[in-house]
Amino acid sequence: MKIQYVFLLISTVIIVFIDWFLAKQWKLIKFGNTFTGKKLAQFWFILIPGISIIGFVISVFRIFWAEQPGVFLQVSWFFLIVLLIYLPKLVYAFFLFLDFLGERILDWIPKKEKNHHYPKITRRKFMSQVGIIVATAPFFSLLFGVLKGRYAFYTRRVKLSFPNLPKEFEGLKIVQISDLHLGSFGANREPLSEAVDLINAEKPDVILFTGDIVNNFSGELKGWESCFAPLKAPMGKFSILGNHDYGNYSNWPSKEAKAKNFEEIVQGNKKLGFTLLRNQNILLTRNGASIGLAGVENWGLGRHPRKGDLLAATQGLEDQPFNILMSHDPAHWDAKVLPQDFYDLTLSGHTHGMQFGLEKGNFRWSPAQYVNKRWAGLYREGDKFLYVNRGLGYLGMPARVGMPPEITVFELHKGSII
Repeated sequence: MKIQYVFLLISTVIIVFIDWFLAKQWKLIKFGNTFTGKKLAQFWFILIPGISIIGFVISVFRIFWAEQPGVFLQVSWFFLIVLLIYLPKLVYAFFLFLDFLGERILDWIPKKEKNHHYPKITRRKFMSQVGIIVATAPFFSLLFGVLKGRYAFYTRRVKLSFPNLPKEFEGLKIVQISDLHLGSFGANREPLSEAVDLINAEKPDVILFTGDIVNNFSGELKGWESCFAPLKAPMGKFSILGNHDYGNYSNWPSKEAKAKNFEEIVQGNKKLGFTLLRNQNILLTRNGASIGLAGVENWGLGRHPRKGDLLAATQGLEDQPFNILMSHDPAHWDAKVLPQDFYDLTLSGHTHGMQFGLEKGNFRWSPAQYVNKRWAGLYREGDKFLYVNRGLGYLGMPARVGMPPEITVFELHKGSII
């Protein structure tokens, strides 16, 4: 079954269950029996879910048969509106469900009469009021993620030491960006122009982009050349392909049309100033010394393309003292890269940190961790490292909550691995 239909089924079940449960609870309160209460119930528990489900059905088929990038943008905003409605509903329903369970449990406990000197508040009313207050949190958090969060570019600095790094590369500064998804920005060039300025301010030696330049269509690349032209890195700007760069997220009228779209995306990387590595490698040279940089096409689990050829990408680097790999999907690291035991540092993206989460000190949480083993930040196995960038753009939901768009700045040093 295609992922779009699975998403449609799950979304429908969630919407129906939430509104069915809330409608039942609504009937248990006196307000549910008033004329106003009945009209509100019809609006919130019949009209809104009906529109949402019909909207999801239309969205799924529009995406599947889409031929223009604007469709993805429209669907993402519809999805956001539904989230703004149903996240608070879900939280509120959770508190009412706790009350429902509490009532069933208390039925088994003998009751004792008590004298009350103050007006008594029922458990149902208390849980309902608490639920309403708490339900506002996801609404305003998501709203903030739309208005501010998706453009709140965050620079993360990572210092790494390697005993096999040539001394000529001491202090090498690498900037990694990932998952631009240019179609999600529409015609708005200003945010990424700000990101380009932030990158240039770091004065990187090399810039590495780890895939997903578009959502699906080559047309998303039009007009971005001037935005990325100012990017500067004396040792070069390099990119790889991500799962979205193959045009697999819509139904094409012919194989030729899909192939043309893909070729234009390949050329688009070059027009934006990146040297695209497709199961290839190059040597980075500095003061007469060299290290290897390889890039593979996407290699992912499940429905994601497996076009990455690690052996082809590695060929010719066997004599290099230090090697870096760009691979879009971090699942590739555990499945293929670690067993090969060759690359000192692997850079990935793909997960976006689910564009939602909480990171405070050593505490990190995101729904992404239930889907991806390596979902954000730095990972180490022995003397090998993986870094998963949280992405610079956004997809699906035009918002970021607690998971800001990331520019990663690496400083490499010669020394013992700490």
